Amino acid sequence: MDPIAIQILEEGWQKDAEVLAKIHGLMQARLSEPTDGRWAATAYELNRFYNVLEKSFERLCETFENHFEKTGSYHERLIERMELPISGIRPAFLKPEALVAIRELKGFRHVFRHAYDLELNPLRIEALVLKSEICANAFPVWCKEFLRVVREQHGFFRPS
Repeated sequence: MDPIAIQILEEGWQKDAEVLAKIHGLMQARLSEPTDGRWAATAYELNRFYNVLEKSFERLCETFENHFEKTGSYHERLIERMELPISGIRPAFLKPEALVAIRELKGFRHVFRHAYDLELNPLRIEALVLKSEICANAFPVWCKEFLRVVREQHGFFRPS
């Protein structure tokens, strides 16, 4: 494993964490708007939020596994990959307790992107915003812990 690749991954994840926080802030703002359009606007932000999470997972696969084919049940296999430690290569990125929220966000993103006639449920949107808040707050912790273990396993020190 190349220490420069780890640094690139870390810096990409820092940007991802900033974007996740920004999107979550936009969701909160959209929910406080006094219009019916707030649900659609928040749903759009939830879609974007999951896209950032998925891109961050892809970064990890590209760094450690060189490739990850986008075929078949790609989105679910990517999540499965994040909880899978690869012996001698990398630790798991996600703990099992994070998977429920991530899968719910993924499921909503799928419906949002592919539904022809979608009736948004305000209670469901609000519940997903709470799940996104949990993920937005946890994401930097997941990254920090993952990188700490990787550097420890590979004998790398964090650049100053």
